[in-house]
Amino acid sequence: MGANKDIESYLNKVFLKDIMEVLKELPDKSVDMVYGDPDYNVGVKYGDKSYTKNFNEYIEWYIELARESMRVLKDTGNMFLINYPKQNAYLRVKYLDEACYGVYDYAWVYNTNVGHTPKRFTTAHRSILHCRKTRDNKFYKNNVAVPYKNPTDRRILKNLANGSTGRMPYDWFYFDLVKNVSREKTFHACQIPQKLSEMLIKSCTQPDEIVLILFGGSGSEIEICKVLNRQYISAEIDEKYYKMILDRLTKGLIEEKYKLRLKKYEIKNIERQLTLLEEQRKYLTNNRRKK
Repeated sequence: MGANKDIESYLNKVFLKDIMEVLKELPDKSVDMVYGDPDYNVGVKYGDKSYTKNFNEYIEWYIELARESMRVLKDTGNMFLINYPKQNAYLRVKYLDEACYGVYDYAWVYNTNVGHTPKRFTTAHRSILHCRKTRDNKFYKNNVAVPYKNPTDRRILKNLANGSTGRMPYDWFYFDLVKNVSREKTFHACQIPQKLSEMLIKSCTQPDEIVLILFGGSGSEIEICKVLNRQYISAEIDEKYYKMILDRLTKGLIEEKYKLRLKKYEIKNIERQLTLLEEQRKYLTNNRRKK
């Protein structure tokens, strides 16, 4: 059980410590949303450290993380956990499917130039588990509604006439990876696109509600909370990332010292790829016009 502390003392703060320590301090049913993008346990270095465990140890840690997160989540709350499909599948079977009222597996889809092999189809998505603690979870379609695919259909016209602002997004989301040339890219090893985290946060919270960001990382999700007027709680175990988060929140931008420094040949390669893509786009556009 969490210590008997007032949740107010944690709001809009980032703690330089292991998230498990923070979780164990938080009171029961105190946050409106939990958002987690943990280390995927695939050998990626975060700062100077790698947190890789053997797979069984990792799943046990993941279960404990989810269990504590569910404890601090309000009955009306939602939890989103982003990971590779295998890791999330094990978490579902070993814990979440019994602990939650409902668990839904969404797919974040992206283009990738790595991981290609002649022996299988290329993995180009990650799993997003959406966990409802109870049947009474809050969810706000109007916050995330997108245009209808067939707006002239009679049924759709009726929906629009009745005040519908659009349709609920499908359960797969296409967002480009945060690449080296992205405006939001820092020297952090793994970043989630801000448009994706913004959509998830808006889907189940309103201004002033509390979002628990399990891993501070580059600070991108925390920044989104600040922009959307959501209150946040987060933790970051790596001191370099922690300092970057604080500077980013204070100054409202990513300082040059925190951006990824590319070598000249890498910049040229990226520029060449962008030029080719632009030429291809123009070629396809011109062909469509001719037809």
